[in-house]
Amino acid sequence: MMILLENTIREFLNNSCNYIGYRKSTVKNLLQSEKEYSLLSINGKGAINVEELAAGIKDSVSAYRSNKDSAIDIYKKYVKFLYDKYNINVGIEFPPIPVSITFERIMFIAKYLQDPTNKVSDLPDLLWVKDRTIEGDIAKLRGNTDDPIQVCGKKFIIEDLERSRGSITMPSTAHPIFLTSNLTEIIITLKGLKGMAQNSAYREYAQNMAQSIWTQLSDYAKNRILHVTENILPDELGWYHGLDETCDYSFSTEYMCRNFEGLGCVLDCLKNGKVCFIEYKENDSKKFYKNCEIISLIGKILTISCDGETMELNSDNVLRSSYTMEELI
Repeated sequence: MMILLENTIREFLNNSCNYIGYRKSTVKNLLQSEKEYSLLSINGKGAINVEELAAGIKDSVSAYRSNKDSAIDIYKKYVKFLYDKYNINVGIEFPPIPVSITFERIMFIAKYLQDPTNKVSDLPDLLWVKDRTIEGDIAKLRGNTDDPIQVCGKKFIIEDLERSRGSITMPSTAHPIFLTSNLTEIIITLKGLKGMAQNSAYREYAQNMAQSIWTQLSDYAKNRILHVTENILPDELGWYHGLDETCDYSFSTEYMCRNFEGLGCVLDCLKNGKVCFIEYKENDSKKFYKNCEIISLIGKILTISCDGETMELNSDNVLRSSYTMEELI
């Protein structure tokens, strides 16, 4: 039996508008008006072809000038109606996020582009938005606009995005983390990060993570943590007060987390296969290891390979580490 698209839309409008949650005029404009974005304008009034219908729905949402998430929601209900009423399975894959919210799109893009096999050109098709929308989002992500995305008052910018052949390479993969923890969990997390900050290999990472958490807290939460830290679970308060230091950005690349004291750049070199230069205290003298490959850091044992020779160093005796010899001089 041939089922006409026009008839299913009419049936949908007559029977569904009471529970769709949208005004009938909104649904009618989207599905069966003369507007260029309506489903009937795009697909015509003929028999339903599920592949053409799926493409038409996507084109309709992409061209829709009002709230795209509302349009997507209406189409989700229409697709369900087709299956329940006519046993027609459109098999369409809707966008994975609310696409009308700029913040949601940029957070999705920041994570999606971490995979070097993912292409910028795939994003309009995946999110059902125009190319210019994606380009604008990437400009915000790079900080190339006057109104970058902000998280709890801090700019969320990934500098030095490199674009080549449709792919974007990030200096570090950014994972925005927003707090959903209770106050006790936050206290324990901060205490753990404070302990990690005592190790020169982890210091900058732990400090930055702690500061990122601290900036997301309310004044009440901060004061409560300081009270608990001073009176109930005693700890040195100076480190916590230092987390209030101003910082304009909510994301730091691994390179930005570097420092040259102790094991400061060892983790970056270990994780990303970079060579390392090490100033090491051996008995009462200093020794320099050049172009070292960092093999592992387990406890206080740092295993390196220099000039084909593998050796183990006591991490407590590493005075400084760097990416070049000049940075040690």
